Amino acid sequence: MLAVLFCVIETTILVLTYQHTNAHRQLSDQLSLVRQGTAMAWQIFARPAPSPHAEIIGNPAVHDPRHRWLESALQGLAGGGPVRTLENTEINLSPLENVDARRALTDLLARWNSFTRFEVLDPGSPAATQELATIAPALTELSRQLTHLHEEAVLLADRLAALAVITGLVAFVVMCAILLRQTRRSERSGRLMRSMMNQIGAGVCILGSTDKIADANRAACRMLGRPRKALRGKRLEDILTEQEGVWTGERPDGMPLAVERIPGTIEGYKGPLRIVTLLDVTARHLTAECLQHLANHDALTSLPNRGFLEGHFKKELVRCTGQGLALGVAVLDLDGFKPINDTYGHAVGDALLVQIAQRLSSALRNGDVIARVGGDEFVGVFPDVNNRDSLRFLGDRLLGVFAHPFQIQEHLIPLGGSIGLALAPEDGTDQDSLLRAADAAMYRAKQAGKRPAQLASVVGGGRAA
Repeated sequence: MLAVLFCVIETTILVLTYQHTNAHRQLSDQLSLVRQGTAMAWQIFARPAPSPHAEIIGNPAVHDPRHRWLESALQGLAGGGPVRTLENTEINLSPLENVDARRALTDLLARWNSFTRFEVLDPGSPAATQELATIAPALTELSRQLTHLHEEAVLLADRLAALAVITGLVAFVVMCAILLRQTRRSERSGRLMRSMMNQIGAGVCILGSTDKIADANRAACRMLGRPRKALRGKRLEDILTEQEGVWTGERPDGMPLAVERIPGTIEGYKGPLRIVTLLDVTARHLTAECLQHLANHDALTSLPNRGFLEGHFKKELVRCTGQGLALGVAVLDLDGFKPINDTYGHAVGDALLVQIAQRLSSALRNGDVIARVGGDEFVGVFPDVNNRDSLRFLGDRLLGVFAHPFQIQEHLIPLGGSIGLALAPEDGTDQDSLLRAADAAMYRAKQAGKRPAQLASVVGGGRAA
């Protein structure tokens, strides 16, 4: 009877978890499409010119493929059905159900219809441009609403999943306790226990008095990548390392591993037995690390971005100021980069930026950071610089990356750079003043007009070093 009750409860929780998981997957697809639509709307606003075919036909609003895709995406969000993403994959959407999101989408469709009418009647007119300018912000607002809904759905699904695990663990503990009491005088108790453990999808380890693994089920062996014999007598701390509540490590085959541990106890023949349930969260952990990396790094060059630089800059400035150390700052701007894009195309320009980033990274010391803060602008932070001569030496190392041309596809491209340097606290005591001083020095180097680019530095109120 007790087992039936647990089965009913567990089944109910799993059904609810499945429903909410489907809901947040649908929201994830909708959110992904809205974000792609936002990017497309900004692209249309920034480059509204129609394709060559549209110019021949004379109706850019109808024949621009970007317009057609964005309209199909909006219609898919409104009515559901199959929609192709920008990656040319087909997703099957459900209509938006949230009242506020539905209202925002209705307003967005009205704006789009107004824009297309203006574009058909008078392509490129101020009225059409004005309507187009409101579409991307409206999509951003819709994305914000869907993000909030998605986070709520994920949170609820995670809570239900955790509740299912806890309920299953409670059921497991209770049933094991009953079976152990019934079979404590029987030689079959160990085989029954192992059989039950092996039926559990989650990894389960039984711990001895010294926290060493006394036994483990098949799921735990499969999860940890080790046979039962290899696990016995080892501590989980010998295999995994805790990082913010998640235990991480590597399997013997080199694959990464991340698990969550849920402790518990069961009644054994000689007293309570401690168990640990292991939940495999490797995919979620790797996804979180990937998202964190994307949030702090430039997507093209993998260098730190402006957001990461701001926090790192403030931290290093506080540390160096507190310890009485000097902090060096460099502003680097590429000379003649735009003509390269115009001459060879943006693909070559992007590949050139990647090579420049690699060369700059190889010229840094341990602890130095250089970030891409603009299209062809970089900012470096050099902690623990002894003096201005040391800073100049670091600047010369960065300039040295431009000594040899860059090989991009079949093109050999020479390029220079202009660098401005500033030293804290001589040239400034906060981030803004240091960046202004280094930026001013960089422009003086650029105005010198020589190749390779000159190295410039500033002192205090902006005097050349």
